[in-house]
Amino acid sequence: MTGGPAGALRRRDLYPGTIVDGRDARDGVINRLRRQADRLLTSAGERVEAELERRIRTQPNVTRANTIALISPKGGVGKTTSTFLVGNLLASRLQVRAVAIDANPDSGTLARLAPDDRRSEHSLADLLKNAAHFRTAAELNPYVSRLPSGLHVLGAPRDPAQAASLGPDRYGELVAFLSCFYEVVLLDLGTGVAGPLARFAIERADQVVLVTTPEWVTMTVVLEALTHLQHDRTTIALNKSTPRAADLSVIEQRFRAEQLHQAVAIPYDEQLATMLDTGTYSLDALARATRVPIKRLGLAVAEQLR
Repeated sequence: MTGGPAGALRRRDLYPGTIVDGRDARDGVINRLRRQADRLLTSAGERVEAELERRIRTQPNVTRANTIALISPKGGVGKTTSTFLVGNLLASRLQVRAVAIDANPDSGTLARLAPDDRRSEHSLADLLKNAAHFRTAAELNPYVSRLPSGLHVLGAPRDPAQAASLGPDRYGELVAFLSCFYEVVLLDLGTGVAGPLARFAIERADQVVLVTTPEWVTMTVVLEALTHLQHDRTTIALNKSTPRAADLSVIEQRFRAEQLHQAVAIPYDEQLATMLDTGTYSLDALARATRVPIKRLGLAVAEQLR
């Protein structure tokens, strides 16, 4: 969608130039050639990444519909980004039918990460209204944003009041319906782990991704939430990680003490941020320092699919 009402803020207003792989296309030829040369060099990093790819692609086939809840007791930690990254990886690398639902009752932004020309105008409320009439997967296509990776995204209602009116019962209907057509249903939840919708998602989910950032204040809140979560398939996504390696090791060790499946640190990456903001996300175009953690997070989730 490139048009809109008069005065609407469009992507091209902020990014008037052409964005290629999260960078301004006006970058010099020398820089592009240097990046291409770097990719050709054999390194230990390449071997690590190749082994990750092998493990991801050789995971057993999914045998039934899986529900994954992405939650956090604190806002602004990257739940939506984590949902988007995990969903894209599962769809592209595992070739599973995956749909990501924006279940944030307060102005969710998941669908806005889709490229403009692939974004659906419909929301999950529209799908719920018409679900009784659907008989085939193809009938869902107008309601979802279909990403190049194969991931489908179902947006939240634009009216916050309408979004807030959808309770656990309606989301239960939605998940049950989508489970007939998809092997993986990801739920991008709003802030909190104790509210009715969060409790529904945690109880319904086959696995949970608990999202945090490395600040002490945020992590203490998340660690306290773990005492109430009590889900035996929980992965920690540690977003926007920029601390020293020693600090990060302490953080990861602390989370491992909680008997979690895995804690994965995703670094802050300006290129990734630009890709998401411009609707031009491409995992393979990111630097290895960001690609590998994203793949580790995807593998942590893939290992727990049933």
